[in-house]
This record gives sequence, C-alpha cells and structure tokens, in this order.
Amino acid sequence: MKSPLKRLSHVFEYALFLSFGIIIRKLSIETCYKLAYKLGDFIYDRLKLRRKIVEKNLRLAFPEKSEEALTKIARESYHTQAINLLETLRLPLIDTRKKAEETLDFNPPESFEKNRNNQKGCVVISAHFGNWEIMTHCSSAILGPLSIVTKAQSNALVDRKMSELRQIFGNKIIGMKQAPRECIRDLRAGKIVCMLSDQSGPKDGYYRKFLNQDASIFLGAAVFALRCDVPVFISMCVRTGAGTYKLNVDEIPTSDLKSNQEDIKRLADRYIESIEKTIKQYPEQWFWMHNRWKHKPPQT
Repeated sequence: MKSPLKRLSHVFEYALFLSFGIIIRKLSIETCYKLAYKLGDFIYDRLKLRRKIVEKNLRLAFPEKSEEALTKIARESYHTQAINLLETLRLPLIDTRKKAEETLDFNPPESFEKNRNNQKGCVVISAHFGNWEIMTHCSSAILGPLSIVTKAQSNALVDRKMSELRQIFGNKIIGMKQAPRECIRDLRAGKIVCMLSDQSGPKDGYYRKFLNQDASIFLGAAVFALRCDVPVFISMCVRTGAGTYKLNVDEIPTSDLKSNQEDIKRLADRYIESIEKTIKQYPEQWFWMHNRWKHKPPQT
C-alpha cells in the first residue's frame, strides 16, 4: 500500500503530465523539437539524470570509440528521449490515417503483406529505439488495431493515461502477467502481436552477448511465435526529421526452427542480432538510460 506522500506525488506527476501535454499540443512540431533539445541538454548537463549509467553503457558497448564520440552520442540520446516525451504528448494530434502516413514512412516487405492478407497472426518485435510510441500509434492507424505487450508504470494514473493514448486507434493493451495467455490467444486468432524485446530479461534467464556485454534475454517473443507457428518480423522506427520516421521491417527466418528450448534460443539470437545492428547504426536513438546489464550470468 502506497504512503500518503507517495500517492500525493503521483497525483502531482499526473497533473503535470496532463498540463504539459495541453501546452505541447499547442506548439508547432519545430518549436517542440527546439524545446526538446534544450530539455535534453538541461537533464544531461545539470540534472545529470542517469548520466553515469548512460556513459558506462556506451563505453562498454563501444570500446573502440573516443571519449569525444561517446559524449556526443550520450548527449544526443538525451535529446532523443526528450523528443520522445514531447511527441508522445502530441499523439492525439495524429488522429487520422493520413496524418499517420505523413508521420511514419511504412513500407513492409511482401511477406508481411501476404501474411496479413491471409489473416494469419504474426509477432512483431521492436526495441526502445527511435519513438516506439509513434511506431505503434501510426502503425495501428494504417494497419488496424494491434495487440501490444506493455509493462505497467509505477504511477498508476500516468499508466492509465498512457494506455488511453495507446488505444486511440483501437489497440489492445496486454500486461506482462497476461502476456503468455493473451498473446497465444491473439496469434491463433490471426492478430498482430507487438512487443519490445531489448530490455533485461530475468536474472536466471538465457544469456548471450548484446552490445559487447553478457545480457539476459527475454524469450517470450520466440516462445509465442514458435508455439503458434507464425512468422516473426523485426520493426525498427528510425527518426528521419522533425516529427517524421521511417519504419524498417524485416522478416526473421523461422522455417528451420521448431518449438523447443534450443530453437527458441536460436530465434532470440536472431532478433537480438537484428536489434543490435540497428542500434550500432543509430546509437543516439536507443534508450541507454536503462540499466540493461544489471544481471550477470551465473558462475559455472
């Protein structure tokens, strides 16, 4: 049970979230970007929020880069997250398919369209990269409702509001605890199930190299896809300009895999490698603030 002080702080955060959103939606996208850059610089230079974690992660991920290059990526990553915040608050402004198509350049491969036309389900895997909220919001405006696996935020009021934003075009929100049952049900019903698979998995989970470090990997996406015998697509949302994105979608091969523990790990290896490749290409667009490598593999 939350203390009165914690409940009060959550109410204040929620009021701030709503008020800031009203203001941001009155500004042009260009003004929002200028504000985001200033906000990112302020957090990086003055507040130094999670700065030590960001800089440590970058040094370990890119030992070949100079300190100057790493500092540049770190600062730009704060710009990215500030942009994400302001753009997420502006989601209600993208209220038609036309506006979604103007925001997101979405040209999926033929295999994706063929699977969709056959009304067969699929798993779409992405990462905390670019603006993942824009990605699912605009994709649902273009494709129709998606099933999205999300992790609840600590502030229940903000979490409820975020769920409302994510459901503007009819998306179904699936909590982490309900994911095993709901994802399999939706995949068998021919739906598109989306999940972010780049963050830290369980302490006693499957480990492999990710960005030059041993990392615990979530296997859920691989389990669901192989159990339901549906294709897997990797979808990475790359920022191309002020308020514009390109969605790069590729199919991950699964025809040689079966629903067993070793093949589940092989499939996870494939989509983690794909995620890693895009992060290395656009490192400033990934969420480096997460303590991604907090778990270490057990000693053998």
